[in-house]
Amino acid sequence: MWDSMSEMDDVYSDLILDLYKNPVNKGRISRPDLHIEGGNPLCGDKVVFHMKISNEVIEDIKFDGMGCAISTAAESLLTEMVKGKKVSQAEKLTQQEMFNALGGKVIEARTKCAMLGLYTLQKGLMEYKKNPQKNTTITGIVIK
Repeated sequence: MWDSMSEMDDVYSDLILDLYKNPVNKGRISRPDLHIEGGNPLCGDKVVFHMKISNEVIEDIKFDGMGCAISTAAESLLTEMVKGKKVSQAEKLTQQEMFNALGGKVIEARTKCAMLGLYTLQKGLMEYKKNPQKNTTITGIVIK
């Protein structure tokens, strides 16, 4: 797959590799207020977010799923970025903020991997805001 470790290092920074091997906030929350599922059918990456939301604040968030190193690292960082924040703040996160959190080292061909979590989370939160009820499940979010 890789001709040398230096080629792999060119694509995956130490941060991305560390978060892939040791992701934070990976797992599930029992009885979440919001459960969001999304994926990228072209590469097969899938993500599931489980959240506890109270008074419009994301009190806790975990992610699960399967994905490449960039996708897993981005979802791990994203959970840290939105935990304790208002839903409206999470909705305003930008692609550039995600790239910066990943150390700015995402090649163009891997942009969708890096943005899967952000796109899924934001689409899910938009749907949730239309009818914010406990135990809401939003599925079928696809990044294109």
